[in-house]
Amino acid sequence: MDWTCSEHHLDDGIKLIPLSTLHTHGLINAFTNDPNSVRIAMPWLNSTLSIEFQIRSFIVDVTSGPNSIHYHHWVLVNQNSEEIVGLIGFDVVRFRTIERKSLSRGVHWNLGYWIAPNFRRRGLASKSIDIMINIASKSNVDVVQLSAAPENLGGLITIRSAVERHEGIISDFGVEMIEENEGNEVPYEAYWILTGE
Repeated sequence: MDWTCSEHHLDDGIKLIPLSTLHTHGLINAFTNDPNSVRIAMPWLNSTLSIEFQIRSFIVDVTSGPNSIHYHHWVLVNQNSEEIVGLIGFDVVRFRTIERKSLSRGVHWNLGYWIAPNFRRRGLASKSIDIMINIASKSNVDVVQLSAAPENLGGLITIRSAVERHEGIISDFGVEMIEENEGNEVPYEAYWILTGE
């Protein structure tokens, strides 16, 4: 079974559905209401370009682009309203450089997420992360990396909690230098959860 295409139900009336181009409009609507935290979750977004154009391109890239086999994303959908209230996913491509191969053990996925403001503080991120860790383990992944920007206090609390639940460790890097769209490098806290046997 390909666990990266699986659908999951949380116990709060929220379901995780694999991202597709059918979610483009709903995801753009959700992101438009909270551009600041979206830019923290997706530091590669260019502030001089339309967020709508960039999200459309992102969805095409990760669902059907030439490297789409290296991306696995799900939208969080409110089952009552069908409103998209979050996004969570793995990025494999980031770790495919020579330097990464020499520093990383085995198959290494980066996990990122975003939850809409009205749905935060309900445990949705934590529950979704737990599901993603299980998916990674069943997909023969050795390491899942979680990173958060230093000003993202909610994100730091969430990933530190996940690291504790899953007996993770500080990554070999300790911090991950993330280049933001303006070219600035920001030190993100970085942790590893070892999912391999």
